[in-house]
Amino acid sequence: MTRLFITSDIHGHADVLKDALEDAGFDPNDETHHLLCLGDYFDRGMQNKAVFEYLIDLHDKKKATFILGNHDLFLLEFLEGDFSMVEFNAVHNGHDVTLEAFSDMAFNPDKLETIHKKIHKNHPRLFDWLKAMPLYIEKEDYIFTHGGVDGSKDDWREQDRKGFVWNYQSRLPAVKGKTIIVGHERTAYIRLRENPGLSLEKDNDDLFDIIETDEVVYIDAFVEFSKRLNIYEVSLKSPL
Repeated sequence: MTRLFITSDIHGHADVLKDALEDAGFDPNDETHHLLCLGDYFDRGMQNKAVFEYLIDLHDKKKATFILGNHDLFLLEFLEGDFSMVEFNAVHNGHDVTLEAFSDMAFNPDKLETIHKKIHKNHPRLFDWLKAMPLYIEKEDYIFTHGGVDGSKDDWREQDRKGFVWNYQSRLPAVKGKTIIVGHERTAYIRLRENPGLSLEKDNDDLFDIIETDEVVYIDAFVEFSKRLNIYEVSLKSPL
């Protein structure tokens, strides 16, 4: 039996992550415990290197598994040499703080090639770690992914990479016979959409809690605003 601890959308908040896992009872020395992260490890927060160092250590100990999110795709594409979206993501998605953290350089759109080379030099494992991340994991009665899957397709597995990391599961049909567990879509925004009388307030903890239905579990706690992460637990009959 595996006790699976699931979180998502860490966004450079290493201390929040460690506190949330401790509060949830995650013990990397317990052979039955395993961490599953559903993407978006970086951007927006200021502890991006610390997040990587903590997670890669768990990876090396075979205590954690990682799925690709859209923000991770930003960094992967940059490390592949595609700079086309860097300035947009720096302005709108907090990507500049990640590039600064891993390059030890101030962000400068005129020096992207230098930043690119420095990140590869400073953190040679980062690229391979990101590149190896799956878009989804299907295990027993569960589908784990970052954005969502389209249950209306003959085979939901055939959607492209952009779909897995950018979809919003609340806008898509679920998959019959499966429970889909996702990040990406902030639980607070789902609640605000469904309850127009609510307002976005940091002190309203209920706003950021996990949303669990028969078909879908949403866990993104909007960490850059709420300063909290949700941990959802699943028991598996076998290792992930």
